[in-house]
Amino acid sequence: MNLLPESTIFEVASGEERQAWRWSWWRDVRLGPGVPFAFGRGIAITSDMILISVLGVIGLSTHTPAVTITLMELLFGSILALMLITRWLKHIMLVVCAYLAVLGLGSILNLAFPGAWGNVGFYSLCVITCFRLPRRWSLPLVSLGIMAFAYTNGILSFLPLPQPAYPGTSIFNLILTGALCWFGLNLRAQYRLVVRLHEVQMQLQEQMARNSELAAEHERTRIARDIHDVLSHSLAVLSIQLQAARHLLTHNPERLASKLDDMATLLRESITESRQVVGLLRVQPATHARSENLGESLALRASTFNERTGIHCHFSESGTPQQVSTQQWEALHQALREMLTNTHRHGAAEAAEITLSWQDTSLSLAVHDNGRGSSQPAPGTESINVSEHHGLEGMRERAKALDGEVVAGPAVEGGFTVTLHLPLQPPVASAMQKERTA
Repeated sequence: MNLLPESTIFEVASGEERQAWRWSWWRDVRLGPGVPFAFGRGIAITSDMILISVLGVIGLSTHTPAVTITLMELLFGSILALMLITRWLKHIMLVVCAYLAVLGLGSILNLAFPGAWGNVGFYSLCVITCFRLPRRWSLPLVSLGIMAFAYTNGILSFLPLPQPAYPGTSIFNLILTGALCWFGLNLRAQYRLVVRLHEVQMQLQEQMARNSELAAEHERTRIARDIHDVLSHSLAVLSIQLQAARHLLTHNPERLASKLDDMATLLRESITESRQVVGLLRVQPATHARSENLGESLALRASTFNERTGIHCHFSESGTPQQVSTQQWEALHQALREMLTNTHRHGAAEAAEITLSWQDTSLSLAVHDNGRGSSQPAPGTESINVSEHHGLEGMRERAKALDGEVVAGPAVEGGFTVTLHLPLQPPVASAMQKERTA
């Protein structure tokens, strides 16, 4: 009978563990996890039932004196007890010593008493050993078991034995022993494969959890960037118009109503853009190319900024225009809006030069202002330097997602310059082109 709730097998330790245990050669084997019923307990229960049945058969079918039967029962009962005890043992050397004792008791039972009942112990030992121990341990023990079996059954004819060997029976026993060893090794390989698959499944679950966290963090960053692109520009322009409205209140009240209308229009546009951002958060935007004239659209945005803030914006375009994707279109417009907003917020500029340059495989959008030429905020504005500037950070994130880059810094001739470089080929197409040319 199987008294353990589940069986365990021994496994070879990892390289790091073997390195730590170099001083002890037998400690490179460790106890593995519990084996499921389908793998371990099935073998154990079958082996136990066979051994218990044979223990009863010996007493009923052997026609010898009672003393001989008692000794045979004691030897075979000891084999059964050792096979049960080894399931509690957690040390490889104790298990090996117990299996060697089983070999010794089986050999004595075959040599000293009729019936060759020790063979049953050899059979159980072969399958259990091949299943529980690594090959570096199981194969030597199985080899000793086969030698003990061959010697005690008279297969080695050149040695003096108490009983002769029968060729047919001996060949059958050897084939049965080999089949049991193969069964134990095959079942061990299946178990280790299941364990490995379980480990891979756990690793995949952990990786999926990490990917979910990264996706959530990426989504939070995208939401923050989109909200910043809308609110930062609108609030900066409203701040300028409020200052202008305060000035008109005392110097030119007739124009105040027109300025308030401009502010109301800007607020409506900001609400519309905010709704668009929320819509993009709910629906994935399309990835088709934009056929509209990019230069005209950017020039219109610069002209609107000029009218609302009073900062003179001059737009120029060079090169042959080409089609751009939706992501590139949005990145360029968001970048221009952020660049122009920074000319007031950080540079206190009065004019800005906007340049859109088309090349064969890339395009560049640059904004150069005549402001303070420093990353420090202008007096009366929020204190945000370039390293902590969320707008520039958002531009860099958008550009990186499209295989582009953003360069920002004070210009040699004065003022501040921000340049966005983007490749005209989409990232996927660019990667495929690189693979073809490699």
